[in-house]
Amino acid sequence: MLASMLYRQRILIIDDDINQIKVLKKALSSTGDVFFEQNGLLALQQALVTLPDLILLDIEMPNINGHQVLEQLKLHEQTCHIPVIFITAHHSETEQIKCLSAGAVDFISKPLQPEIVVARVNTHLALRRRELELLALSQKYQITLNSIGDGVVTTDKNGAVTYINPAAELLIGITEQKAIGLIIEELMPLRIGNDGPPHINPIRICIDENRQVGMAVNCQMMRQNGHWVCVEHSAAPLIEPDDKVTGAVIVFHDINEINAMGRIMTHSLQYDQLTNLPNRFLFLDMLNAEISLTPKKPRKIGLIQFDIDNFKSINQEFGFEVGDEILKKTAQIIQSTLQSNEILSRHNADEFRVLASNLTKPSDLANLAMVIREQVKEIISAYPDMEHFSISAGISIFPDDANNGELLMLHADAALQRAKQNASNQGCCFYSQEMESEYILRKHCYSLLKKAITDNSVITLYQPIVDAHSGQLKAVEALMRIQDEDGQLISPDNFIPIAEETRLIIPLGEQMIQRIFEQLHHWSQDGLAPRVCINISVIQFVDPNFVPFLLNAIEQYQVSPNVIELEVTESLMIENIDHIQQDMHTLRALGITISIDDFGTGFSCLSYLKDLPIDVVKIDKSFVAQLSAINTQDILISTIISLAQNMNLASIAEGVETIEQAKALKQLGATCLQGYYFSRPVAASEIKDNYNI
Repeated sequence: MLASMLYRQRILIIDDDINQIKVLKKALSSTGDVFFEQNGLLALQQALVTLPDLILLDIEMPNINGHQVLEQLKLHEQTCHIPVIFITAHHSETEQIKCLSAGAVDFISKPLQPEIVVARVNTHLALRRRELELLALSQKYQITLNSIGDGVVTTDKNGAVTYINPAAELLIGITEQKAIGLIIEELMPLRIGNDGPPHINPIRICIDENRQVGMAVNCQMMRQNGHWVCVEHSAAPLIEPDDKVTGAVIVFHDINEINAMGRIMTHSLQYDQLTNLPNRFLFLDMLNAEISLTPKKPRKIGLIQFDIDNFKSINQEFGFEVGDEILKKTAQIIQSTLQSNEILSRHNADEFRVLASNLTKPSDLANLAMVIREQVKEIISAYPDMEHFSISAGISIFPDDANNGELLMLHADAALQRAKQNASNQGCCFYSQEMESEYILRKHCYSLLKKAITDNSVITLYQPIVDAHSGQLKAVEALMRIQDEDGQLISPDNFIPIAEETRLIIPLGEQMIQRIFEQLHHWSQDGLAPRVCINISVIQFVDPNFVPFLLNAIEQYQVSPNVIELEVTESLMIENIDHIQQDMHTLRALGITISIDDFGTGFSCLSYLKDLPIDVVKIDKSFVAQLSAINTQDILISTIISLAQNMNLASIAEGVETIEQAKALKQLGATCLQGYYFSRPVAASEIKDNYNI
């Protein structure tokens, strides 16, 4: 209570008019702590730093207006719920509706009257306090539900599970993640007595009849492992204020105290006491259960065994308490890195195993092992006296390396020991020599990527794009390259997939953009202003920090948005289309051009193409390669070019290697051409002013 009384709410003013900021700051100084930002491009960044309770946002600003700033705020997880009040000089009903529809909670008309501003701000700050209090109360109830000993399950009005507390997870034998969405009869089948008839779940009665329902005598529930337990239960409808039934809740517990004690003992026998992870016995059961399902569902199962290097020495030098902390932190880091329902367990003091039951390809497991090893190394930062800390990993694959769980674990251990004994393995080995060779290549490429990021050594090459009719330089495409220890360039086909799988593409892409913008700045000083096309990975584009980073870089390097073209692939179309459209509209409003790369090779959904705010389609080089001196017509290329023309889009043909292809594409109506016929990718210093077909 004392902390809440001492807390002063924060107000952020986003306005380019310093005089207006002074007026607002003076008026609101007694209401809370006031912060301000004059640059709309930096508004989101300032909001993330201050995390205000309320934002006053001017609509009319240079660079980007208030509506665009609000769009950015609404898209970010940390700022989307902050109430925003628009400051506007427009008084029309249409403008007011536009403000409120955009997500603002209120608007204040200019000229500002300080008393009205303070009154409205106080009103919305009070509403914000109440909202946070309700959120805290909700969290308190959530903690209570998670802590009680009875099982609690809620459903929607159709009987589909919407929530299950930890006690219910233990009683039923299922995780909440797997339970959500199941029909209640699938989650907890009921019967009357031993081998008795099925019993209707009370959930159904209380939803249909809108009343509380008690248990049936001698009721039993089947756990997910097929065993029946005697339970007591009661159910009640979930009712909205208008008396509409929206679902139901059932509360139940095991009435057999011996079984309850057995659950406690079973948990202690199956779970590690220090990390609460499954132990070796439970893990082997889980592994064998997954293997037993493979005849019905053919698939590969992956196993990674991790071991903390020289853990005995750590215990001897720093003590068992530090050793236990390291074990718990290691478990937490590995668990937080898992993304695809993998199972983590602890074995033999300093060993951990990860089970991946739906393995698409072994390289995914190698990437996961690499990322985990890098993350775990950060533990040493908390122990300055510890000179070195690392873990080794061994990987085995079912059914390639073994046909049962015990053998799979033994082979993972053998791979682990080989990783420890041979420094050239860089801390990780596959049991299979073939997979090991592939892993070494991927590991080498991963190391080069990390080095390129650390050394800021990403290489940028440029390939000209020329006008199909005049042959003059219209733009250049920026191409990312990295190099090996001998200075040889690595093909993007080899390093881009690994960079995307490990998400290193995000820092690589940011470094690439900075290099390009720096070059654009130099070209501008030399009187050149070519448009630069930048390939943006889907992973980078959907990252919430991408747009703020790009806008900040534009301002930092003083680059005109009109010379920037962002190339995205068709796979972006199947992502969150609403979010993608909002970001694209924001960027295009600044003058940035958007193009779809490799058009025709991906999803090619015309409805997406119609809805997305794009300017250019790039015809994939695989289509262009089919053009020759004999065959100068291609129905696919002709269709794509006609489609682009009808939609008022420019078209760029990639992979032009011969004069016949260039002439054919010119005849078909392509806007621009790109390929080795004109130039290979070259350094910025070699870009020419003019190219002729």
